[in-house]
Amino acid sequence: MRFLHALIVVAAVLVIPAALAAPDRESLIETWEQRIADMPATAEFRFLGDGVYEIRDTDLPYTGKLKLLGARVRDADQTVVATDFTHVGLVDSQLVDLPVERASSQSFYYWLADRQNLHYSAAEQRWVDPATYHRALKASYGSPTSRCVLSFMLNYGIWILLITLVGMIFIAVVRQAKKARALMDETAAINQQARDNLDRSKAMQDELMAVTREMRDPQAETNLLLARILKAVKD
Repeated sequence: MRFLHALIVVAAVLVIPAALAAPDRESLIETWEQRIADMPATAEFRFLGDGVYEIRDTDLPYTGKLKLLGARVRDADQTVVATDFTHVGLVDSQLVDLPVERASSQSFYYWLADRQNLHYSAAEQRWVDPATYHRALKASYGSPTSRCVLSFMLNYGIWILLITLVGMIFIAVVRQAKKARALMDETAAINQQARDNLDRSKAMQDELMAVTREMRDPQAETNLLLARILKAVKD
């Protein structure tokens, strides 16, 4: 019996962290429900079924039904600052009995924003509200050096990226220009060689024609001499 109990404890220790290791939609909704219920302004909050809740809120104020429209989990943006918060959860809901004119008010937007987003902490393996998330960021990057680095990246990071991109484009253009210039030089050399070959060919043709003329002149003199001899013989 003791062995079985120990085995169950060990299995629980191994399985529970694995289940909490990755955030999902179900855990997001459960945390969102608990957060709504624990808020000081929530006087009543109970589940009716099919994503519908009965809520009485003294902050808005509002008494009626709240409908869960959707919940989505996405990876947190870690490109600028790396944190332990690896995911962001968005819970979309609707106050069914809230008049349309109140649904477009600024107070409603503040109320909704405070109950809509959650952040997943990989270190604590749980979802936390925006206030806890911002306190954790402030504690992590609250030193003067960290603030300076963070501020510098937020203010000038885009410019550094753009300057780097422009520099890379300039280097690529210079390399392409060098390749084009080398190709033009090679083409010019080939054209010059072709012109030289044409000049040599013309010179050879001129020389051949001169030789032909030289060979033709003695033959003409011989023919003339023969014609004179034949004429003399006839006379």
